[in-house]
This record gives sequence, C-alpha cells and structure tokens, in this order.
Amino acid sequence: MKKLIIALCLSLALFGCQSSASADSKNVKRKVAPQAYSFHKTYTVEEMVEKLKGCDIDGVECFPGQAVSKSMPGVKMNPKMNRQQRDFVKKLFRDANIKIVSFGVTNTKNEAEVKELCEFAKDMGFDKIMTEDPVARFPIWEKYGKQYGVTMCVHHHTNSSSNQYWDPETLKKFVSGYEHVKSCPDVGHWSRCGIDPVKGLKTLEGTIGSVHFKDQKKFGAEKNDPAVFGEGELDVKGMLAELDRQGFDGYFVIEYEADWDNNLPLIKKCVEFLRKN
Repeated sequence: MKKLIIALCLSLALFGCQSSASADSKNVKRKVAPQAYSFHKTYTVEEMVEKLKGCDIDGVECFPGQAVSKSMPGVKMNPKMNRQQRDFVKKLFRDANIKIVSFGVTNTKNEAEVKELCEFAKDMGFDKIMTEDPVARFPIWEKYGKQYGVTMCVHHHTNSSSNQYWDPETLKKFVSGYEHVKSCPDVGHWSRCGIDPVKGLKTLEGTIGSVHFKDQKKFGAEKNDPAVFGEGELDVKGMLAELDRQGFDGYFVIEYEADWDNNLPLIKKCVEFLRKN
C-alpha cells in the first residue's frame, strides 16, 4: 500500500509539472515589432520612436528610406549614414528602451551592397534583413550572413511581382539548405493572391525567419485593405496556432499600410490582440 501511495504521488507530481509546462508554453510572450513603413509617410524615425514609447512592443523593423530627423535634413535610414548619424539613431532607440530588430524591405545590386548591409546590421545591433533579391544572390547572403551573424529573410509581394516568392512551395525550394537565408512570409499579400495563410505557413515550416503579420478586411481582394487583428477575414488565430505548433520564436512584424496619419491606435490594438491570443 505504501508503494502504491508513493507511485500515485509521483504520478500526480509529474502530471502537475506537465500541466504547468503546457500552461507556460501557451503564455509565452510573443515578440512584437511594428514595421516602420507604417509610419514613414507621417513621422521621422525620431518622431516614430517618441510615439512608440510606452507601447507594449519588443522592437521595430526599420524601413530603409525613412527620414531620420527634422534636425538632419536629407538623412535617411540606410547604410550610408555616417558615424554621427548612426549613433544618433542608436541613442534614440536606446533611450526609449526599444530595439531595432530587423531592416527592410531593401534590395541590392551587387555583392558589395550585400556586405554593406550586413556590416550595417552588425553595427546597428539587428540580425535580420528583409529583401527580394534574386535567387542567384542567395549564396552571397549566406556568405556574409555567416560572417556578420545576420540572416536574410526573403520577403514577397503578390503574384504580379517579377519573382515567384509569393508562392510558398517555390519559396521553400529557394531557401531550403541555407542557414542564413530564410523566408519572411507576408500573410496580407498571400491573401491578395488567394492563398490561405495558414496553409502557406505550413508549407514554409522550418524556413521562417520572420513574419509580416496582418489581417485583411476581405480575403482574396486585390486591394491592400488591412484590418485590426481579429476584425478581418483572415484566420488570425489559426495562423498563430500554426506558428506556435512550429515553435516559431521570431518577430511578429505589424505592417499597417492604411490610415497613414493616425494608424498608431490601430497598431496598438493589433499588439493587444497578439498579447491576448
């Protein structure tokens, strides 16, 4: 009887641990980062960072070409910034306790520009770069990605693009076998192609480095018409469940390409949705 009681106690203890682990896995805080493109028409980098202070985010994916500050006319967020300008941007983010987590979408013309971007990433402290560079340049990204500790993530637009990155099956073939070249699915653009985002994410399993996470007011509409997460027609909870199943630990990048003059409240609602689901 004593042995039986001990065995039952052990079983209950193990069950309790498993239940706790399961609960913890569901309550892992998602890593959330708005895409600076959402703000580039309205705010400089300096103004954007000020607006994002106190928001429940983990970082920002910076957009190449966004004006840095009204105090620096003509200076854009890109690898051409000099040391003073780079340090100015670093301090903006550091003082706001916000990280730069990735950069894009940007494209290169040659190997020198790939190297330049990877050097820029290392200097500014982020490790993901979004591009739609041609497949022939992927080995170059792999080379410098390994050297600088950077991962290039292949972004895509719709099926009207000159490349085929919008097709999950094709994209998986292109990025498979690389360590520093991954995919960056944009579920909003998939919707515009009539591609089920949940199925697309399943197809890219094992290759996803980052996600441009979106909802759309109407699935399959050609127009880019974003919605607050959970208020559109995309299966947002299904996408989250699929990414959780895959053990995705990258950033959910919120790119809200509408209501340009006042989309921060909508982005905050998207952040809240990700925190609660």
